[in-house]
Amino acid sequence: MSGGSTYSRLHRLISDSVRPCTAAEVVSLTKEKEKELLASLSQVLRQIQLWTRQLESDSDDDELSAQSEDHRYLSNIVAELVFLLTLKNRYVQHLAVKILVAISGFLATSGSNWGFFIRFLCLCMELVATNALSFSSASSTAGLENSHCNSSSLLVVKPRLKNAGWSTLAEIVRVLRSILKCLNQDFEYDDNLAEVYLDSVYYSLSNMPWDSLDVIYNSQNSFSVDALDDASGVVFLGNLIQFFCSMVEQCGSVDDAGRSQDEHPFFGLVTNLVPKLFYWCLSMQGQHVITCIRQYFRHKL
Repeated sequence: MSGGSTYSRLHRLISDSVRPCTAAEVVSLTKEKEKELLASLSQVLRQIQLWTRQLESDSDDDELSAQSEDHRYLSNIVAELVFLLTLKNRYVQHLAVKILVAISGFLATSGSNWGFFIRFLCLCMELVATNALSFSSASSTAGLENSHCNSSSLLVVKPRLKNAGWSTLAEIVRVLRSILKCLNQDFEYDDNLAEVYLDSVYYSLSNMPWDSLDVIYNSQNSFSVDALDDASGVVFLGNLIQFFCSMVEQCGSVDDAGRSQDEHPFFGLVTNLVPKLFYWCLSMQGQHVITCIRQYFRHKL
């Protein structure tokens, strides 16, 4: 099976479904447009799931052959779908998350370009984090130039994430956690996939500008809810803590050779970050806010 033709077909499927409703730089979804977009996304999801089942039942076990344009197609596909996560519409976000997870399953089943897909998602996470923390464009690009993905991929996705904020970041974390769950359920935590996943996520999380949250806190003496874009920042931090719990559980697993992954540097990152995450959230002003956050974290954990 030709990788190039498959990815071009996947790109065309998504672009034809999404672009009519999202071509504008600032998208305002009317009820009619929302209904049209949701119907199109549902169709995209069903088609990707069908292709994945066809791959699973293919008796020749051939992998998709790699083509030079594969990364270009995948970059555009992810850029389109992550853009949907910037729309503050929970139904659209929900379907976009499911499609990204379905694409991950399709690529993992095909044995081709799954690593690039994960690294590019992590690149999006880094980029949205710098946007959410109001970094300048120059410092944002400088911080990402050494990423696993090439500069052309960065140029594809940056314009689509200009309006991304905390809610988008929370959704990307949810995508990554859902992919991790699928690795366990559908691929029995394949060691090769797991290594790529852990390394990619660790690399991106370690490059994110966490110290900037300290700057926000110290400059204000205590957080207000507005400092984290209303409740969306708290949702992001809650999703992140839940994601860390899932990651730590997997890092502590033992591979087929009997080697424990608990030496992975991700553990050190979590040890450093988790106390800060709780400190940032529980420092917000107002007893009612703190009570709500505690209840939310209890639910997440």
